[in-house]
Amino acid sequence: MFVRSGRGALAAILAAAVLLVAAPRTNAAVAHVVQPGESLWSIAAANNFTTRTVAVFNGMDENTPLTVGQTIQVPTVAEGAAALANAGITPGSSASTTSASSSGGTAHVIQPGESLWSIASANGLDVSTLASFNGLSDDAMLITGQTIQVPAAASTDTSSGTPLGDIWCPCGTLHLIPAAADSFNAMRQASLDQFGIDLYPAGPLSAYRTYDQQAYLYNLYLSGKGAPANPPGTSEHNLGIAVDLADPAMRNVVDQIGSSFGWAGTAPTEWWHVAYVG
Repeated sequence: MFVRSGRGALAAILAAAVLLVAAPRTNAAVAHVVQPGESLWSIAAANNFTTRTVAVFNGMDENTPLTVGQTIQVPTVAEGAAALANAGITPGSSASTTSASSSGGTAHVIQPGESLWSIASANGLDVSTLASFNGLSDDAMLITGQTIQVPAAASTDTSSGTPLGDIWCPCGTLHLIPAAADSFNAMRQASLDQFGIDLYPAGPLSAYRTYDQQAYLYNLYLSGKGAPANPPGTSEHNLGIAVDLADPAMRNVVDQIGSSFGWAGTAPTEWWHVAYVG
C-alpha cells in the first residue's frame, strides 16, 4: 500500500507540473504586431482598453503613429490599471498627452452607421483633420457608443485662405464666401416673410465643399452610386458660391426672388442647385 501510494503521489505531482507548464500565462502582456490600418486606438478598442491605457503601458503618447510591423504590448486588465496608477492617472482624468482635451473639441458619441468621414463632413472638416485631432488613422473604424472629440470647423476657404460666411442648415452651420452667405441669409429672411418658406441646404455637403469632399462625391458618381457631381476643383461648391436646396418649393422661391439677391439656378437639369451670381 505504501509503495502504491507513493507512486500515486508522484504521478499526481508530475501531472500537476505538466499542467503548470502547458497552462497559458493569463497575467502577462501579449505582444501584438501592428497590421496595416491599425492605430493605438483600434488595438486598444479591440482588446477593451482605452487608448490611454495601452499608450501608457508602452511608454507612448496617445497620439503616437504606429508603423506596420512594429510590436507593442497589450496588457492584462491588472497590468493596465497598474501602469495608469504608476503614471499618476486616475480613471476619467485628462491625460496631458491628449491633444483633443486641450484643443477645445466637442465630445461626440458615435451613432450606428457613423464613420470618420460622415462626422467630418457633417462638421465641415476633412477626414484627416478629424482623425489626427483624435490620434486616429484616416481609415480607423469607429464603434457605436465610442466618444471622439470634434474640433471647431475652420471657417476658411482652404484653397485661398479667404474667411467664409455662415448659413443655417438643420444639419449644422455651413459656409459660403462672405458675399454669398450674406445674400443667401437675406434671401432666406425674405422667403420667410413673403412666402412662409424657409430656405436651407439639403445636407452637410450642400454648400461649400473642400477639394477632398468634392472628390469623394465625384468618385461616388463615377461608380454609379451617387448623384451627378463635377470633378474636384471645377464645382461651384468648391468656390463657396453654391447651395443644393432641400425642397423644390425652395427652388420656386429662388426663381421668383433670387435675382434680387444675386442668386439663380445654374444647372438646368438640377432643380436643387442654385448659385450666387452677384
